[in-house]
Amino acid sequence: MIGLVAASVILTVSILEGYNDKDWLIDPITTAATVTSAGNKIEIGNGLVRRTFVTTPAFGTVDVTLNASIDFGGQQSLFRAVTNETIIAINGTEYLVGGLRQASTFRAYCNRTELQLLPPSAESYFKFVNFSTSNPVAPFPWTPGTRHSPKNINWPPKGAVLNVNFLPSSTKMPQMMITLHFQVIEGIPVVQKWMSATLLSGAAVSVTSTVVDQLSVMPRFGAYFTHGSLKPTTASNGASSTAVELPLLYSFTDQANLGTCQFVDDYWISSNPVPGCEQCRDEGAAEPLLTCNYSRGPGVIVTAGSTFTTFEVIHLISDSSELQRHVLSKQRVTETLAPHVLENPIYFHGTSVEGDDFKTAIDQMVEVGFEMYVFSFGTAFDIENTDPSYISKIKSQVAYANSKGIEVGGYDLICLARGGSVPKQYQAVGNEGDACFASGWYDDLHSKILNFINETGLSMLATDGPYGGETCASTEHEHHIGLEDSVYQQNRLQNQFYKEMRKLNIFVNQPDNYYFQGGSRGTMGYDEQQYSLPRWRDLSISRMGMYDDLYAHLPSQGWMFLPVGDYHAGADAASFAGHTTAYEWIMAQYLGAGVTAVCRGPSPYATPSDKAMLTKWIGFFNLHREVLIKPIVHVKRPSMQSWDGWLHVNPFATTNEIGLLMVFNPTSLPINEPLSLDLYYTNPGNSVKITLNDDPSTARIISVSKGYRVLIPLSMPPESIAYFVIERA
Repeated sequence: MIGLVAASVILTVSILEGYNDKDWLIDPITTAATVTSAGNKIEIGNGLVRRTFVTTPAFGTVDVTLNASIDFGGQQSLFRAVTNETIIAINGTEYLVGGLRQASTFRAYCNRTELQLLPPSAESYFKFVNFSTSNPVAPFPWTPGTRHSPKNINWPPKGAVLNVNFLPSSTKMPQMMITLHFQVIEGIPVVQKWMSATLLSGAAVSVTSTVVDQLSVMPRFGAYFTHGSLKPTTASNGASSTAVELPLLYSFTDQANLGTCQFVDDYWISSNPVPGCEQCRDEGAAEPLLTCNYSRGPGVIVTAGSTFTTFEVIHLISDSSELQRHVLSKQRVTETLAPHVLENPIYFHGTSVEGDDFKTAIDQMVEVGFEMYVFSFGTAFDIENTDPSYISKIKSQVAYANSKGIEVGGYDLICLARGGSVPKQYQAVGNEGDACFASGWYDDLHSKILNFINETGLSMLATDGPYGGETCASTEHEHHIGLEDSVYQQNRLQNQFYKEMRKLNIFVNQPDNYYFQGGSRGTMGYDEQQYSLPRWRDLSISRMGMYDDLYAHLPSQGWMFLPVGDYHAGADAASFAGHTTAYEWIMAQYLGAGVTAVCRGPSPYATPSDKAMLTKWIGFFNLHREVLIKPIVHVKRPSMQSWDGWLHVNPFATTNEIGLLMVFNPTSLPINEPLSLDLYYTNPGNSVKITLNDDPSTARIISVSKGYRVLIPLSMPPESIAYFVIERA
C-alpha cells in the first residue's frame, strides 16, 4: 500500500521528457528551448531545466525541475512551497504580482497530494491577463570571432522567452501593465527572469521597491537554515573549519550594483499547529527562501507611457556542490550569456607615449606579437582633451599603429575619486570624493569620449573607477531626482555607457563586474602593491593569486599586471625588463593561464634575449589560443615547495586539441614523479595523444581509464616550465 501511494505522488510531479544521459559540461545538448501550455499550466524549459506555472486560481510558480544526467542525480525538483512570484511597491504601497498562495502554512516540504492553491487574500494585486512568447534579444550587438574569440557561438543565444502580462485587479490601483519575462537558453541549466512595468495612464508614480523573484526551495539547492538538524558541513568540537556547502541554486543578477539575490530563513512564516507552543512550527526542517531584489530603491519615477525595467535574475541550477564542477558551470554560463568576454587581445600599456618612443613601442610590439597598444595611466594621454591639435596628434599615432596591424586604446578615470577634478555641480553629494554619474558629468564625459574615439580611431577604452554603487543626495542633478533613485540612475547610465562602447566594437577594460553590460575584462583580484615587490616574489605571489582567481573568472575575463619598467616603490627591483629569466617565468604563467597581463613600460623589450623570449611565448599563445582561453581545472596550487599547475579544458573543441596542462617547478631541485591527471572535463574518449612542449618526438598515445585518468611521468629540472598538449587520438 505504501508503494502504491508513493507511486501516485510521483505521477503528479511534472516529469521531463526522458531521463538525461548527457553531461551538459562536456556533451552538446541539442534539445530546443520551448514554452508549452495546457489548461491552466504553462511550462518553459530546455531539457535541462523547467519552470512550471499555473494561471488559476492565480498566477505563480508551482515547480522548478532540474534534469541532471543520471550520474548526477537525474530529475530533481527544487520546489518546497508556493511563495510570492514578484512584489512591486508603488508610491510606497506593496502589490503582489500574480498572487498565488497555498492553503497550508506547512512549508517544510511539498506534499503534492494535499497541495491546495488559493487566490491572493489581498483585494488589490496585479492579476494575470495573458502571455506571449518570443526569442532572446541580444543586449548589444557583437560578432563572434572578434579579437580571436570563438566563432562557433550563437549571438544572441538560442532560447525561448515567456512574457506574462498582468493588470490591476482594482481601479484604485495605479494603472500599470506589469510583464514578467522568463527566459531559457539552449544547452545550459539556467532560468532568467526580469520585470517590466508600463504606466498606462494617470499621474507619474514612483517604484519604491521591487522583489523581482522569490523561490522557496529545498536544501542542497538553497542555503541551510536549520532548526534542530545539523548542516552537512557541521564539524566536531574543536574543529577550525567554518566552511559551508555551496547551494546548488546559484542565483545572481546582470548588474554590477544594486541587484542582489540572497537566501533567508522561511521558517518564521510556517505553520504553528500546536496551541501555546510558538516554537512548534516546522521544527527540525530547513527552509531556505531565495529573494532577489534591489538593495536600495530603485525609487525611479515612471510617467504615463514610459516603462521601467528591472535587472535580470540568472538562476543557475547546479547538479553538484563539488567546487570545480560548480566553477565550470558558472563559467560555461558566462561564456554563453556574455561571450564577448572571450575576446583576448594581447596588449601593452605604454608609458613613453610621445614621438619616436611611441613608434619604437609599436614596432617592437609588431616584432614579438603584441596586438593592442594602450596609452597608460600616469602619462600625458588625456581622452577628455577637446583641443583639435591634440586630437590630431593622437589620430596620427593611431594611424601609424593601425598601419602595422596594432589596435590602440587609452586610459581614463571616469567616476570614483574624480570629485576633486570635476566642477562642483557634478560632485556626488554625500560622497564628495566621487563624481555623480547621474549628473551633467555623464553628458560631459560621454560627449568628450565619444568625440575622441570617433576623431582618432581608438578601439579600446581602459576605464578606471567606473560607478561603484555610491549614493548621491543632490536634488539638482540632471539624471536623478534625489537620494533614493541615485544608485539606480547612476548604475543605469554606466550600463548604457558600456553598451554604447560595445556597439562601437570598443574593447573595454573595467575593474568592476560590468560583464553583462558590455565590459570585456576586469581585474583578477590582485593587490596593487604586490607589483612593487622584488620580481621573483611578485611572480610567485601572482601565480598563487591567479590560480585562486581562476575559480571566479574565465582566463580572458580578467587581467594581471606586469611592470616591464619601474613601477611605484619597487623601482628596478620590481621591473622585469632586461631580467629575461624572471620575465619568461611571468609571461609563461600568464599566457599559459590564458590571462593577458597589463605589460606596462616604455616598450616591450630592452635586450635581444627579452625579444626572443617574448616571441617564443606569444607564439605559444597564438598556437594554442583556442584552448588557452578556456576554463581551467585546478590541478595543484602553487606553494613554491613543489610543482604546481592547471589544466585547460575544451570539450567542445573545433580541433583535436581538447586540453593543455601547464606545470611549473619553482624549486631548486629536480622533480621526478608520476602525475595522475583527471581528463573528464576534456571529454577525451578512449585514448588521447599527449605531447610535451610541442616536441613531436615526445608524442605518446595513452589509454584513458574508466575513471578518465591518465598517468603522466613528470620529469622536470630545477626552476623549469613544461606544458603538455592533449589531443583526441
